[in-house]
Amino acid sequence: MLLGVPKLLSPEIISTLCEMGHSDVIVIGDANFPGKKIAEQAGIKFLRADGISGTDLLDAILSIIPCDEYVDDPVKLMQKTASDAALDIPIWAEYEKIVTKHDARGKNAMRFVERFEFYDIAKQAYCIIQSGEEAIYANVMVQKGVIK
Repeated sequence: MLLGVPKLLSPEIISTLCEMGHSDVIVIGDANFPGKKIAEQAGIKFLRADGISGTDLLDAILSIIPCDEYVDDPVKLMQKTASDAALDIPIWAEYEKIVTKHDARGKNAMRFVERFEFYDIAKQAYCIIQSGEEAIYANVMVQKGVIK
C-alpha cells in the first residue's frame, strides 16, 4: 500500500503511469470500447479496470499525473456520431468537473474527437485501460504532462 495513491488504481495501472513520459497518452475506454482489439493491433499495453467507473478512474489518474500544459487540449473525448446527435451524454459534464478539479484550464483543456479519429489516436497511446463504465461515449484520453 502507498500513501496518497487512490486505492482503486491497481499496481499495473500505477506502474504504467510511472513508466509514461511527458506527452504519452493513456486511454480510458468505456465498457463498449474495443480496447483489447485496438491495443493488439497497435502493439500497445492493455489493462482492465473492471467494475471501476470512468469518472472514478479519470479522477484517480489525474490525482497522480498532470495534464500536458504544453498542448491546448490534453484531454480528448469521443464525439457522438450523427446518428446519436440527439442523445444526452451526462458523463461529459462529470468529466469536465474532474478535469477542472485537476487542471486550471478546465473545459478549455478538453476537445471532442470524431469516433474513428479517436480510435486512430488511441492506436498511438502508451496504454489503453478498459474501465467498467457503462455510460455511452464515456471514452476519454489524457496526455501526460511534466511533473515539476
